[in-house]
Amino acid sequence: MRAVADFVEAAFRAAGIILAPSWRASQIDEECHMRRLLGFLDIDCVFDVGANVGQHAEKLRRFCGYDGLILSFEPNPACLPELNSVASKDPKWEVIPFALGKEQGSVEFRAYEDSKLGSILKFDERSKHAPTSMSASTINVGMETLSDLFPKLKEKYAFERPFLKLDTQGFDLQVAIGAGAYLEKFLGIQSEVAFSPIYQGAPTFSEAVAYYEAKGFRLSRLFPNNNTHFPLLVEMDVAMIRADLA
Repeated sequence: MRAVADFVEAAFRAAGIILAPSWRASQIDEECHMRRLLGFLDIDCVFDVGANVGQHAEKLRRFCGYDGLILSFEPNPACLPELNSVASKDPKWEVIPFALGKEQGSVEFRAYEDSKLGSILKFDERSKHAPTSMSASTINVGMETLSDLFPKLKEKYAFERPFLKLDTQGFDLQVAIGAGAYLEKFLGIQSEVAFSPIYQGAPTFSEAVAYYEAKGFRLSRLFPNNNTHFPLLVEMDVAMIRADLA
């Protein structure tokens, strides 16, 4: 059934028509823009940080036309069986089972009932948008930095044109800071940004974008990443491109 749906969708896409169920409507702009941006940048490796159970990697494959290497980072043990299962069917998809941040060591990770909300950060009790009654467990996970990993992964996988996708529930900026000078080796970035943070210590949209811009990136697109907080704008994803490539 999936193969039939993919064939029909591809046929419509070739005719300039996007066929999508209602739940995907809010994602169409992201899919179209990222298909175009990843192609424009000739990306050969996507760092998928905060992979959860592989939703973004599957979106890249099915809807964004990306067929290069994917390195999925996910520290939550509850997510790893499903993530490993789907990645094992794809020879260009590797799973790396730990967190990324600005320093190496171990860190407490909050595994919430809804695994997509799992974070190193706590919910901010002052936020009107953070869940107030969601069970959670706290586990110790290993944390690495991109500044340490990047040269090792480049040597192992021989990529030349990497892209950084961040979805770490309020912790994206810490991951970027941990990249140090290697952040500028990425040709582009996609990061979740908050206009009204729901996690303690998470940066605002302006703080996050100011940091990325200071490191040489420029805005390419903003798109919604969920419809949870309607009618308010609480979070979005921002796509950025290195200024020298624009």
